[in-house]
Amino acid sequence: MVRSAAGLLAADQTWTAEDTWLLVVVGVSIAVVVLLISWAKIHPFLALTVSALTVSLLAGESAQKAIVSFTTGLGRITGSVGVLIILGAVLGRMLADSGGIEQVVGTLTRMVRPERLPWALTLVAALIGLPMFFEVGFVMLMPLVLQLARQTNYPVLRAGMPVVAGLATVHALVPPHPGPLIAIQAVHAPVGLTMLYGLLVAVPCAIVAGPLFTAYIWPRVPAHVPDSATAAFTTGPHDDGPAGHGTGHGPGSRTDDAGRAAPHRLPSLSVTVGTILLPIVLMTLKAVYDSIPKSQGMLYALVEFLGTPMIALLVTVFVSLFTFGYSLGFSRRHVQASLARSFAPVAGVIVIVGAGGGYSQALQDTGVDRAVTLAAAHLHIPLLLLAWLIAALMRTIVGSGTIATITAAGIVGPLSHGLAPAEASLLALALGSGAAFAGHVNDAAFWMAKEYFGTSIGGTLRTWTVSHTLLSLTSLGCLLLLNTVV
Repeated sequence: MVRSAAGLLAADQTWTAEDTWLLVVVGVSIAVVVLLISWAKIHPFLALTVSALTVSLLAGESAQKAIVSFTTGLGRITGSVGVLIILGAVLGRMLADSGGIEQVVGTLTRMVRPERLPWALTLVAALIGLPMFFEVGFVMLMPLVLQLARQTNYPVLRAGMPVVAGLATVHALVPPHPGPLIAIQAVHAPVGLTMLYGLLVAVPCAIVAGPLFTAYIWPRVPAHVPDSATAAFTTGPHDDGPAGHGTGHGPGSRTDDAGRAAPHRLPSLSVTVGTILLPIVLMTLKAVYDSIPKSQGMLYALVEFLGTPMIALLVTVFVSLFTFGYSLGFSRRHVQASLARSFAPVAGVIVIVGAGGGYSQALQDTGVDRAVTLAAAHLHIPLLLLAWLIAALMRTIVGSGTIATITAAGIVGPLSHGLAPAEASLLALALGSGAAFAGHVNDAAFWMAKEYFGTSIGGTLRTWTVSHTLLSLTSLGCLLLLNTVV
């Protein structure tokens, strides 16, 4: 069971004026982030950098110490989390360029009856979403799904909302997505165990926010498939733009480096699913080995090595070069071009995550953790619930789940010292759960959903926002339940 904040304190620790000032510093730093991002429209990297320096300077640190704290945290988080984000992006790009997404969507939707389609689409979105960032998966999946809805006269929300639920669930709860990785790093949780708990919690969350909520909401909100939403699919996927769709030649073909059509066969469903799940399997094996009495030997050393998140993703990337590349008829030059296109879309994410690491380090070096712990203890807030509340508050204010996780992890992370691995894993998931809360007009993806579904602002609030809120509350309930038994 994750201990309360009071349980982390020594008996003689009392509240001081310095603690009050440090809480004020935290409030000021959060206000700086919110104002710079939401009002001044400053990039989150700059906003988090300014906020980190503000924390250090207001807490009485010298300018030199403030810079050292920021750069130390930036380097630490970029080195540990940034490489995983890059490898995940490469795997996602290979999956998209190979036509694997079309294969999974087409196969599973053909195998189920229309009344079961929301369940199938939730599964497809969760599966595709494992190696892909939410926005990328959303933009690549949605035209396919909406084209399906138009061709079969299927209600747009009944087809689209399960996709939102599946993608959002794995994005919030399952590594190697940035939010869970940041939380894991902050609270020193084991990746494999956190992933197992995340997958366990993700199942009821995806069901509640996906098929169950879809069955209730789709008849109650007017929606239609706009022409712009399916135009990208009818001309085919391509890689000319940030959305991943442009002027290709339809499923089963891509363009070569000279712009000519380059026909190829699609990867089989089993190969596609096997490649996507490979890093999950490797990390799960390591988590299983870690949970039993350790035995030395070559097999144990191999499992430990291959199950390390970076190695598991690196191995999978090299496997994907064959399963999503050479074996389908792609040339080495084409595969190289796909790899090169993997990095630009995640550059912004990495610099934001790095700045978040600097912000977290500044909070830790100034002793904010003690003040937050004391405040939570006096308010009798359990640590797990405290993490969720802070992340949910930041998500509601700022709109970005990644920024919400970064900010909350910086505040809660230092409180995690001494937690058992299971306790730390639940705490990391609580941060991801809170960062999924709400999501409204200050979230860029909110407007993407509005355009794809052809809903009004009110309709998008009743669908997109409520779906994310259900996901967050359901995952919180599951975590509190797990907290009573682990």
